[in-house]
Amino acid sequence: MSKLGTVRFKGKSGSRYRFDVYPLEAVLDKGLGGVYVVTERKRSKTKPGFCHVRMSAGHSGDLAASLTNGEKAFSARGANCFCVHLQKDEAARLSVEQDLLRKRPGSSRTTDQTQTP
Repeated sequence: MSKLGTVRFKGKSGSRYRFDVYPLEAVLDKGLGGVYVVTERKRSKTKPGFCHVRMSAGHSGDLAASLTNGEKAFSARGANCFCVHLQKDEAARLSVEQDLLRKRPGSSRTTDQTQTP
């Protein structure tokens, strides 16, 4: 699995969460729990690096299964990356997911900057 970089997504609480960025076709190890954000990654016009437009977010006890099952649907909507914040604890995963989803009710289109490894 080839990591493209890292990105920090900010939740409504003001907390910033670090996510590893992978191409949409990457395969994760089975059984990894965490929070995911599916994005359209494109080169930033105003800053060095890339920006991410959030398209979908969720949490899972098995990210490999969750992301593999949705890959075609995500790709059809223009997604080209998924971002992963590993977290074993289900309550913590739900808390991070909800914080991110509450940031902009009704919209998942926010831009976050990628840092390359």
